[in-house]
Amino acid sequence: MDNRLKDKMDLVAASRPWDARLARRLVTPLKDTWITPNHLTTLRLLLGLAGAVCLAQGDFWPTNAGALLIVLSNFVDHADGELARISGKSSEIGHFYDLASDALITVLLFACMGKGIAAQGGKMAVSPTLLGAIAGVAVALIFFLRMRIESLAGKAGTRQSSVAGFETEDILYLLPLVTLSSGIESLLIAASVGAPLFALWVTVDYWRIVRRAQPTSDTTEAISTTAHAHDDRARNAASASFHQHPAAAGAAPPDPDLAVAARTCQLDNARLRSDFTRQGAFLYLDEFLPAEVIAPLAACARALLSEVNRNYLPGHKQGGSVSRHTIDRLAPFVTQLYRSKALIELLEQTCGETLLPCPDNDPHAYALYYYTRAGDHIGWHYDTSYYAGRRYTLLLGVIDDSSCRLDYELHTRDPDVPDEPGSVQIPPGGLVFFDGDKLRHRITPLGANEMRVSLTFEYVTDPGMRPWRRFISNMKDAVAYFGFRQVFRQAMRGRRGDDA
Repeated sequence: MDNRLKDKMDLVAASRPWDARLARRLVTPLKDTWITPNHLTTLRLLLGLAGAVCLAQGDFWPTNAGALLIVLSNFVDHADGELARISGKSSEIGHFYDLASDALITVLLFACMGKGIAAQGGKMAVSPTLLGAIAGVAVALIFFLRMRIESLAGKAGTRQSSVAGFETEDILYLLPLVTLSSGIESLLIAASVGAPLFALWVTVDYWRIVRRAQPTSDTTEAISTTAHAHDDRARNAASASFHQHPAAAGAAPPDPDLAVAARTCQLDNARLRSDFTRQGAFLYLDEFLPAEVIAPLAACARALLSEVNRNYLPGHKQGGSVSRHTIDRLAPFVTQLYRSKALIELLEQTCGETLLPCPDNDPHAYALYYYTRAGDHIGWHYDTSYYAGRRYTLLLGVIDDSSCRLDYELHTRDPDVPDEPGSVQIPPGGLVFFDGDKLRHRITPLGANEMRVSLTFEYVTDPGMRPWRRFISNMKDAVAYFGFRQVFRQAMRGRRGDDA
C-alpha cells in the first residue's frame, strides 16, 4: 500500500473516539462467529434496563451499581456498531433496533434518576419525577430528530463533536463519579434544562436540512397536499398506460429472455467483470434493458399502483413497495424477466459465481419500489443477506421522473482500500448490480411533483436459510416493506404447501 495512503488511514483511525477503537479491538475475535451485532445490542439494552432499575431505588449502593451498569451499557453500544462494520452483518432492522435501544435507555436514565430521588424523599423546588420526565421527553425528541437528519443528510449530518478522542455522549462515563459524590440532584437539574435547550437546537438544525433537501416546498402542508394530488394523477394515469402497453394487460408480451439475450451479445463481458471487481462488487450501466422491455415494465408498475403498501420508518425510510407475491399474480412479465436465463448468465459472468433464484417464499426476491410522495427516500444501509450464501442485488430503473439519486460508498468493508463515494441517477432501463453486504447506499428524497419506480432482483449463491433467520427476515419485510398480511399469509401458504 502507498505510504501516504497508509498514513492517511492511520490518521483517520486515530481520530475515532477512544471507546470505539477499544470496542473494535475487543469484538474483532467475534468477527467470524455466530455472534451478531443484534446480540450485542440486546446485551446493551439489558444492561441499560438493569442500570435504570437500580437508579430508581435511590439507595446509595443500588444507585452506584446502576451508574456502573449504565457506563458498561454505553460502552457495549459502541461494540455492536464496530462488530457490524468489520463483519459485514449490518441490517436495516438492526440499525433501527440499535437506535431504539439508545433512545429507550437514555430516556429511562433520567426518568429513573428522578424516581430514585423522589423515593429517598429528596427536597427539591420542583418534583424530581417531573424533572426526570422533562429531560426524558427532550432526549426522546432529540433521538427522533437525529434519526430524521441521518436519513436526509447521512451520518455526517449527525456526527458529534469530539475533543481528544471523546464525544459529547461520553459524559455518561462520569456518571459513577456523580453518584459517588451524591451529585444526582445537580445532574438532574442540569439535564432538565440542558436537554430541552439542545432539543430546540436540533429542531432548528432539522428544519434547516429539510428546507435544503426540498427547496421547492414552502411548508409541510404544501408538500403533503401536492404529494397526494400527484398520487391521484398517477393512479388515473395507470389505466391509460395499461392500455397503451397491452403486454401488461395479458396480450402476448415480448419474450424478455430473447430481448435480454440480444442485448447481452452487444456487451463486453470481460470489461464488465473487470469493472465489477475493481469497484468492490459494484457495476453501473446507464443503458441496459431494450425499449421493448422497458415499456411493459413501466406499464406494469403503473397498473400496480393500487397494490402499493406504503410504510414509514422514522429516521430511515418512507415509500411504497409491491412484493413478488403480488407481482406473480398481476404482472407475470416481471417474473419471466427475473428468471431469464440470458440475464442470469450475464450476472454470473460478471460476479464469477453460480447464481440461483431466491426461494418462492421470499417476498423480496423481486419487488417494485415506489417513490410517489415528496420526501420518499431510504437512508444509508446495506442489503444484508440472511441466506447461507451471498446475495446479489440487481437494481433496474423503471420510471424516473424525479431528482432522486442513488448515493453509494464503495470498499467500506475493505480496510486496505479507502472508501470511494459515488452518485448516479438511474434512468429507465439502467442497471446497478452489486453485493448488498458490501455496498453502503441510499436513495435521496423525492421532490414535489415527482415519481420514481425501481425494480430489484435478488439472486443467491446458496438458498439455504435457518428458520430463525427466516423469521427475522420476514419480520423486517413485514415492518419495512410489504406489510404483515402479505408476508405472513404467503409464509403460511408456503408451509402448508410443504406439509402437503
